[in-house]
Amino acid sequence: MAKKNTTPIYLQVAVDVAGRIAREELKLGKKISGRTTLAGEYNVSSETIRKAMRLLSDVDIVEVKHGNGIYVSSLLRAEEFIERYRIKTSVNELKEELIDLMKQRDLIETKMNETMNSIIDYTSRFKNSEHISVNEYYLNYESLLYEKSIKELDFKSNTGVTLVGIKRDGITILSPDDHEIIKAKDKLLYVGIPSSSVRLGEYLRLVYEIANI
Repeated sequence: MAKKNTTPIYLQVAVDVAGRIAREELKLGKKISGRTTLAGEYNVSSETIRKAMRLLSDVDIVEVKHGNGIYVSSLLRAEEFIERYRIKTSVNELKEELIDLMKQRDLIETKMNETMNSIIDYTSRFKNSEHISVNEYYLNYESLLYEKSIKELDFKSNTGVTLVGIKRDGITILSPDDHEIIKAKDKLLYVGIPSSSVRLGEYLRLVYEIANI
């Protein structure tokens, strides 16, 4: 869907006139058509033309001589005005695009969390069946593993479990990458055989016990 142009009409007129000056369609020192003529040309009100010419006058692109008319006063200023407008427009478009992407990301994360919670809910109902279960392991004791990354702890090699998520402060982190840090009070979501929780406990407590020998 094309985005609606939110640029004020008077600014659009000012930019167009500045472009005509920069292209020398309107010559330096020459008189520009009167407000009424410009209003008809751009199909806008005389007040819109007045605001557009006031803007161009404020940045020294034109000179408004009361009772005499509007004159082109600087091609260079016109070129600078157009360039500033283009940069501002590009930045605003990028900001809008970023906001849209962030909204999409939030929707995806919400959907992923909902899907993960559904998986946990469904699998918890079939723990005695042949379905794969996602289990929770609560880190509610002291351990030196805290503040270490998943890569450092290497759960797969040391315990045989596959870590699929982490619950932390009411938020579920799905498919955490190797650099994710494990913290106290985390709930590890993993897939493994029934005895996996025992192996997890032995491994995590062993880390703590060895350090205190």
